[in-house]
Amino acid sequence: MTDQPTKYALLLKIGAVLFIIWGILGLMDAKNYSYSGYSTDGNNTITQVRDGSPAEAAGMQVGDVMKSFDGISVTDSKAFSERARTEIGQTVEIVVDRGGEEQALQVTYAELTDKNSTLNLSAFIMGLLFVLLGLFVYIKKKTALTFAFAVFAVLFGFIWFNGPNVGPGFMRNLVNSVSVTIIMFAFVALARFILQYPPQSAFLKGGNSRWIYAPAAVIVAVIWILNFLRPDSTSTLNVTMNMLFFVVILFYFGLSLIMLISKYSKANTEVRKASGLNYMLLGAVLGLLPFLIYFIIDQISPTTILPGDDYMFLTFAFIPIFFSMALMQKSN
Repeated sequence: MTDQPTKYALLLKIGAVLFIIWGILGLMDAKNYSYSGYSTDGNNTITQVRDGSPAEAAGMQVGDVMKSFDGISVTDSKAFSERARTEIGQTVEIVVDRGGEEQALQVTYAELTDKNSTLNLSAFIMGLLFVLLGLFVYIKKKTALTFAFAVFAVLFGFIWFNGPNVGPGFMRNLVNSVSVTIIMFAFVALARFILQYPPQSAFLKGGNSRWIYAPAAVIVAVIWILNFLRPDSTSTLNVTMNMLFFVVILFYFGLSLIMLISKYSKANTEVRKASGLNYMLLGAVLGLLPFLIYFIIDQISPTTILPGDDYMFLTFAFIPIFFSMALMQKSN
């Protein structure tokens, strides 16, 4: 076929294999993951303390504001980047501010709970689902559209592969920067695929389509600068970065969902069936909408714990499954 992007197909397959290997290495390293049982809002305020966790045993409470970790100020990004990961059985002193008074908590890190180990394995399987279904659909129907889906699926699959631990220093900074780059452009690939799906959006015609990369490019540039310059992690910087990520993720996921709903509403019953729009919309609504709702609530009220929040990511499995069904059903 004239629209078959064969010159990039091999590169995509190599990337898929490397991503899967990365995920397998991470899965093998999972036995070394340590568990504390607390979560923060991204600005050092404790938003959740798990029942029966090391954090609870140490006396940590929701609303505590972390001041230092293992003797390192929470604002000292450079020192944190040079610190080795916390080992199982290691006791770390975490100093928190509680109502204007500092408290020193001794948190002894434990092995991952059975629940967290299962969730970690589930994330790996999720990554495989994206990567393998993306490649399968492209191999079965080699078109520009299925290639766009495969690019999105392979890049998005990387999000779920934790990867092995990388020691402190330059390599950790590099790996973190590359990882964020892949993740951000996975969001771009999702939006581009939805815009490209018939009927193709006019936005992709001409030079306008380059603007879809702009939000992701901004985040990527900022992350690379921060990872290598390591300025102090001030409250202002934390809040700004959290807001940037919130806006960018909301933009790409929201754009994808809105565009798909628009295409579906404008098509008649026959077109929806022939083009696979029924499956596409179902996959997007079941896969993206729950996450968007959770994501917005988490940003507005970080201490609000929604039922099943640990399992929210599993809804993403609907995306590769139903998108694949749509593409296989779609008439050439």
